[in-house]
Amino acid sequence: MSRSIAPKSSVTLTEEETTLRKTTDQGKLLFTSYRGQRCALAIQNNRLVEASFFPQIPSKIGSVYIGKVKNIVKNINACFVEIEKGELCFLSLKEINAMPSWNAPLNRIADGRLLEGDEILVQVTRDAQKSKRASVTTQISLSNEYFVLTMGSKRVCYSTKLGKKRRELLHRILRDAGILGTGQGDCLVQECRALLSDAWLSRLKSESLELMSFVLPSTGMIVRTKAAEQESAEELLEHFYDLAAQYIRLLYFARYRNCFSCLRKANTEVEATLMQFSFNGAASEEAPSWEIITDQRPLYEQIMHYEKENALDVPVRLYQDSMLSLSALYGIEGKLKPALETRIWLKSGGYLVIEPTEALTVIDVNSGKCEDGKNPEDTYRSINLEAAEEVAFQLRLRNLSGIIIVDFINMQSPGDNAQLLCVLKSLVKRDKVKTTVVDMTPLGLVEITRKKISKPLREQLHFSNVL
Repeated sequence: MSRSIAPKSSVTLTEEETTLRKTTDQGKLLFTSYRGQRCALAIQNNRLVEASFFPQIPSKIGSVYIGKVKNIVKNINACFVEIEKGELCFLSLKEINAMPSWNAPLNRIADGRLLEGDEILVQVTRDAQKSKRASVTTQISLSNEYFVLTMGSKRVCYSTKLGKKRRELLHRILRDAGILGTGQGDCLVQECRALLSDAWLSRLKSESLELMSFVLPSTGMIVRTKAAEQESAEELLEHFYDLAAQYIRLLYFARYRNCFSCLRKANTEVEATLMQFSFNGAASEEAPSWEIITDQRPLYEQIMHYEKENALDVPVRLYQDSMLSLSALYGIEGKLKPALETRIWLKSGGYLVIEPTEALTVIDVNSGKCEDGKNPEDTYRSINLEAAEEVAFQLRLRNLSGIIIVDFINMQSPGDNAQLLCVLKSLVKRDKVKTTVVDMTPLGLVEITRKKISKPLREQLHFSNVL
């Protein structure tokens, strides 16, 4: 016997809360605190699609230091660099040898060797995890929403998500501005004055930068997807000049700073999330627009500052209700729990089993409760195609990285296997993190690789054992 229970007045949704909760035509990016841990949660169509829980110790990825080489380990072709007192980081010697001219020590005359005690410029690429030390690189790179400037190559590359016409338009804008060289292929001009606007040249001159005598290291550029969305060529170039000025200023003053100096701090968690989160492009196929909501005023102020500095065209709302938390309003616990479970059910009755290991992640596809009177091959193909969509979704939600092996249900038809791979490749293209479907092995296992940006979702949580 069922009975209707009236909701308590303390949890009755107001009109504003009801409007907030609707997600039929708008994605929500929530910045809040859940079980004492700050987080960013993306919701589309009332489903959690991405989650990032901020560590208690802020990430240093992207920070630039003048570090000291503590010891060189030749048998692993690497060395350990101290960036702060007592904090050692791993550095591969391969890139040192690849750029010997710029990797010269800052505290002595260069002689082509790297010795213990040398002070070198490094950038953190990975935080320390478990028993592994943090990693650094000598190929410094800076980025904004439109461009990436990086040491090591003079080439100019374009996002693979840019169409041919867009690439040609951007190429013409950069070439007409004198930023690109005239040789074969797209190359960045290797001269400071060509990479700066007149306003920035005057400003850096007032800061006593002698650019005529400064030799820029081999520098290349990546043109990001969002560059195509900037309708004004003048504004797009201003974004480039601002980034180039930061890059040149950092490298110039690095020669005069003391060891263990932090020349550039990593972005805050909020800044990193907003920079990495795709509000357009692939995400727009699932949600035409986004709204940012937070229930914490300090985070709200950070977001507003970032929006103003980067001309972010996304509405931002400060949610304040002492009776109903933001996480409760959106049912975060119920949405988060499936992201931590081993078994994921499909609508067809099939299911996935996701098992992370030390070396790789294994995903097994099973027919489960699926009962279909049609040809078994048709049933297997249907379950596999549904599973492919869920696999792509779970990679993003759980932030899985490294090697992923998917054991789909065996299909006899080569055409069905080819279709499955084609569909899976198109699905992972929507992921803002580089994901590659390698191939299907003779045993029918599909190999996937996904670039590691941060820890998997389960490792980010301090409370996953109670969910």
